[in-house]
Amino acid sequence: MSISPKCKQNVQNGLVNDRRRFNAFALMSVFVLVTALSFVTLEFSRSSSINLRMAINSSQAKKAQYYAFGGYKTALTVLKLDTNEYDGPGDFWYGELPPIPFEDGVIAVTIEDEKARFNLQELVTENGIEDKRRRVMLERIFDVLYLDKTTIDAIIDWQDSNDVPQGTGAESYYYAARRPSYKVRNSPMITTGELLLVKDVDREMLFLPPSRRSSLVPEGYKPLNDYVTVYGDGRININTAAYPVLLSLSHDMDETIVDDILEYRQENHFERVGDLKNVETVSDILYDEVAPLITVKSDVFRITATGSAGRFMRTITAVVLRNSGGIRVVYFNRSL
Repeated sequence: MSISPKCKQNVQNGLVNDRRRFNAFALMSVFVLVTALSFVTLEFSRSSSINLRMAINSSQAKKAQYYAFGGYKTALTVLKLDTNEYDGPGDFWYGELPPIPFEDGVIAVTIEDEKARFNLQELVTENGIEDKRRRVMLERIFDVLYLDKTTIDAIIDWQDSNDVPQGTGAESYYYAARRPSYKVRNSPMITTGELLLVKDVDREMLFLPPSRRSSLVPEGYKPLNDYVTVYGDGRININTAAYPVLLSLSHDMDETIVDDILEYRQENHFERVGDLKNVETVSDILYDEVAPLITVKSDVFRITATGSAGRFMRTITAVVLRNSGGIRVVYFNRSL
């Protein structure tokens, strides 16, 4: 049986078309494979880049933490080396220490005297009743910072031993009605942060600089949190106390006298409580009144050490008690 030329031509054309389809399929398969491999490569590269960045970030975060801890240990050493009979101007720790460059980061350390602050625990006596003298002192600080003095009622109620509210204060029934409810302490505060649990005290009152709350307050005053503490024996170091705290010592401690004290310690320092008499505007009557409330030596300090590495920053805050036996940590907090 013979095949016509036309049939042969059709067969040949079919083979050619099959070959072309095969080549097209093969080309498409290669393209799909190359594309898939490209995506895999890109994903691997992206994953590797992320893993590398995570490793770098983890390393920098750890470095920042180590730097902060190094700054903290440095501060402890500085306090141990300070052995003179007074604390204030002239001491190496006094004022903000200069930043310390270290490898690819920076360490910043500040040491603050807790006895430069008003001790909130002193608002209540050992018998659990209001100390009226200390209340008046805190009222003077509130006046300077343009804060509502009636809030002090609630601060005292939080710490006193009875369940009878003072003025605009609050006792257990008020806190039991809160949502969520909680108990009033009815004993001295453990931290200044407890103030945020007290009736009418909010974060703005505690942490916002007074000039941001009222245009009547001069620039330069710090938030209330920087003038109060719960550490120490309640005596105020006249070498380190700020203007509002010095003003709180007496009704007769006016602005002129405080300015004179601040000016005196810029050029000198109070080595003994009696040196306060060297300030001309401090009368014998005023000195006798404030002498039991003041000191020139401190044993409680607040350390803030911050370590920076790359874009990471870590901070350690500690309050330490220094005595003849060494240094004891009474508060320690490390940022995450």
